[in-house]
Amino acid sequence: MREALLALFLSSAEPLTRTRLAGIFDGDPDCVGWEAALNTLLATGEGPLQLVCVADGYRLQIHPRHNALVTRLHVEPPRPLSRATLETLAVIAYQQPVTRPEIEHWRGVAVSVQILQQLQERGWITISGHRDTPGRPALWVTTPGFLEHFSLPSLAALPEIVTVDEGQMDMQA
Repeated sequence: MREALLALFLSSAEPLTRTRLAGIFDGDPDCVGWEAALNTLLATGEGPLQLVCVADGYRLQIHPRHNALVTRLHVEPPRPLSRATLETLAVIAYQQPVTRPEIEHWRGVAVSVQILQQLQERGWITISGHRDTPGRPALWVTTPGFLEHFSLPSLAALPEIVTVDEGQMDMQA
């Protein structure tokens, strides 16, 4: 069962939920005990691999203890995010659903269309609707892709925000 689960997680492009796994395994007499094997994988991992819960599903990934080595494997450096982009993403993550004027209020500066486009292209934010106020501004929220990228099981796993000075925030990990 352990090998069957590993094969499914390695071949899946997105996290697998327990419901999806049940649909695959249930009814097959050779697959009895898949839930116990899943719980064992969650608790112990498999060598350099770690099974993590992200966005209401499970994903197999390289254990963080190997990050330094794995980063040397990738030749193309990741595109860094600007401070403005990170601030915008943080406001959306913590205050969602939030409108662009509200983001600008929290940040204290205007938010460019390019920042919101960049976050949308990465699949981290989306429009969930429109506020019922004049101009009907878009309501921005994070996506399951945001949770997956940052290895968060839910938004509740975000670090707690602590107010340092009036108008400034600090995140506690």
